[in-house]
Amino acid sequence: MITFDDVSVRFGTFEALPSFSLHIAEGEFFTLLGPSGCGKSTALRAVAGFVDLSAGDVRVGGKKVTHLPSGKREVGMVFQNYALFPGMNVRENIAFGLRAQKRPGSEIDRRVNEIADQVDLSQEQLVKGVAELSGGQQQRVAIARALVMRPKVLLLDEPLSNLDAKLRRQLRSQLKDLQGQFGITTVYVTHDQDEALSMSDRIAVLDRGRIEQVGTPEEVYERSASEFVCTFIGEVNRLSPRLVGALAARGAPELDPAESTYVRIEKVGLVREGRPHRGPSVRGTVMSRTYHGTHSVYRLRTEHDELRAVLGDGDGPHLAAGQEVDLVFDPASLMRYRGASAAGGRG
Repeated sequence: MITFDDVSVRFGTFEALPSFSLHIAEGEFFTLLGPSGCGKSTALRAVAGFVDLSAGDVRVGGKKVTHLPSGKREVGMVFQNYALFPGMNVRENIAFGLRAQKRPGSEIDRRVNEIADQVDLSQEQLVKGVAELSGGQQQRVAIARALVMRPKVLLLDEPLSNLDAKLRRQLRSQLKDLQGQFGITTVYVTHDQDEALSMSDRIAVLDRGRIEQVGTPEEVYERSASEFVCTFIGEVNRLSPRLVGALAARGAPELDPAESTYVRIEKVGLVREGRPHRGPSVRGTVMSRTYHGTHSVYRLRTEHDELRAVLGDGDGPHLAAGQEVDLVFDPASLMRYRGASAAGGRG
């Protein structure tokens, strides 16, 4: 549905996207994920026609749109601040694009009413000013204004970032449900890993304008293709060469202390003293515990490293500071990389 074919975007001497190639399938909820300044919003705006390409082409539905004005690309865009018109009520905001196309009044009314019902905006809300609505309702107005134009593609540029944490979690599932209801190809830009993992069919992780990995949420989390992806997504422990060597000597000979080796904190097994376990392990001492409701995160000291590990709320009594435990590792869950250390994204 959307193809970036060797796209380059420059702003003066700065190359925001160097040789960017990517294909997004029809009907996908696809997320561009990365730190601030990594090029994800630039890629989205290249599809929308809001930035000029220095090289390459963008195609939507097989049609080259590189030089088409944004209004003729059949894409709808929802901005971070929603970009609603404060002097218009909700109905007028949703109808704006249709009026610009000089559609008949009866068609405008019908399509606005249909889309309002589909995004759960009531007739009472349609006559309100946008300032009278909550952040979540304003987001639905912005989505309705985009979808009423019946675009082939919906582009979402960090639409949840201005909302509080509880509302963000609530609206994630609503956004995903809406996308499934309409079946529209959706490209979502965020720096929030939880949003990307919970909402996406596939994710492209970007760093400094380059794609580090494209895959399902499970693939980028469980089998991170690069050290950058591994350290950017989720919480990880980096194992020291001494610890890697100890594990290699205790039943994991495939491990190499010369490699950069990581394990996600929930993949570290914690076994109370005296209990049997399988797999290479080291002895550790509990230093502290942080309670998170459904689980606790423990900080532990071994003779080689300080590490973090997770226990679920139903996994037995809490561990006390000073208590000794065995830290058990499954070699298959360790992520290993050769070469330079991970580089951070641009700020």
